[in-house]
Amino acid sequence: MRRPTVRTILMLALWLPLTAMAAQVDNLYRGEVEVASRSNGDRQSATRDALAQVLVRVTGDAAILERPEAQSLTRQANNLLLSYGYQSGPPLKLEVLFDQNRIDAQLQQARLPIWGAQRPQTLIWLATEQEGERLMLSDGTEAVEPLTADAQRRGLPLMLPLMDLEDTMVVSLNDVWGNFVGPIAQASERYSPDFFLSGRVSPDGNQWRYQMSLFNPQGESEFGIRRALVRRDGVAESQDAAVSAMLADLAQYYAQRYAAVAGDQDSQSQLVFELAGGIEQLVALERYLRSLTPVRDLTIHSVMGREITFDLELIGGIREVEQLLSLEPRVTLVEVEPGFAQDLGDQPRYLWQDR
Repeated sequence: MRRPTVRTILMLALWLPLTAMAAQVDNLYRGEVEVASRSNGDRQSATRDALAQVLVRVTGDAAILERPEAQSLTRQANNLLLSYGYQSGPPLKLEVLFDQNRIDAQLQQARLPIWGAQRPQTLIWLATEQEGERLMLSDGTEAVEPLTADAQRRGLPLMLPLMDLEDTMVVSLNDVWGNFVGPIAQASERYSPDFFLSGRVSPDGNQWRYQMSLFNPQGESEFGIRRALVRRDGVAESQDAAVSAMLADLAQYYAQRYAAVAGDQDSQSQLVFELAGGIEQLVALERYLRSLTPVRDLTIHSVMGREITFDLELIGGIREVEQLLSLEPRVTLVEVEPGFAQDLGDQPRYLWQDR
């Protein structure tokens, strides 16, 4: 049977083509807030709220505004904006574009994380209970709107399963409700996500409880059981609030893994790449590396045939760069022969193929 093409992936931002893995999330530094009027007072208050929205998205930390350094930034909101405009309602909305360079500089100075635009795509298998009936959230249903809206505010690229015949032949609602990972992992293969999440949201007295487990599709199993990268559970006052808390936990985990945090001084490191093509491949590779948030600057250290060694000046360490490289479909970690590996020490080598 011919496998159907997945065409209805949720576009929470402007992403790379479907065949790519990591998503390039645009408008990280643009905030959108409802306002009561176009008065100066309402605009200034809304501008602070818009910057607060941006700080949560850029740091990945839902509690960032509790930090004095972030509070100091929001008080400077008017000095950090580039432009603003209104969207006629109802409701009336103020859209504010902030200066990325100035915000990043302030975050670095305050030793706060900066989570760049290259972010992992997460396939979410989420079961809920409404009025005593359990159901799966799937693409194209109205019930997903709070989830997608909250994910967009956080800059989280998500996919939801189609739950078509191909999915339902592999995974069931009970599999997701009980977090039986085997069928979920098998059904996730057609979507090629960076990560997949199994979760449920259900009533718990007067509150709502959420439970979630995040998995790497290529993750290792122990005694036949796939290990979760992270597990979270909590309670909230409403179903939407429980979903929002779940996504906040997800964003925080990703930010801890991929965000760059400035140290006492910049660090230096090297990366070795093999090119699959000519000079145009080198230009594309250098452009890509410069786009990574942890890379403050880079220079070419040496060229040997198709092998390029870069000297990197980094915000934070090389670990964050390596994590981002693992998301990029144009980058492949090269397995080197044991005898040759001694000449390189522990330094990894990568192959760059710009499609």
